[in-house]
Amino acid sequence: MFYKLLENKMPQFQTIEQAFEWFLESVYPNLPTEKKTSTLRGIKHAYYSEGEKVSEKRMKRVLAEYCNYEVIHNVEEKL
Repeated sequence: MFYKLLENKMPQFQTIEQAFEWFLESVYPNLPTEKKTSTLRGIKHAYYSEGEKVSEKRMKRVLAEYCNYEVIHNVEEKL
């Protein structure tokens, strides 16, 4: 498992790619047909296709549109 669940059951990921992959595997299949637009299907196809790339900015836009998405930065002083 590449993510952990927070107390409120919201998964937390190390990278945007992990979060986006989780979205494609866990949220996308449950979306109503009318929300699976040709744009979203194209992004999914591009993500899984070799030689094509989905930008970090685009992944964040999709996550923000279809999920409660937030960025958390944890910083700890080196000792």
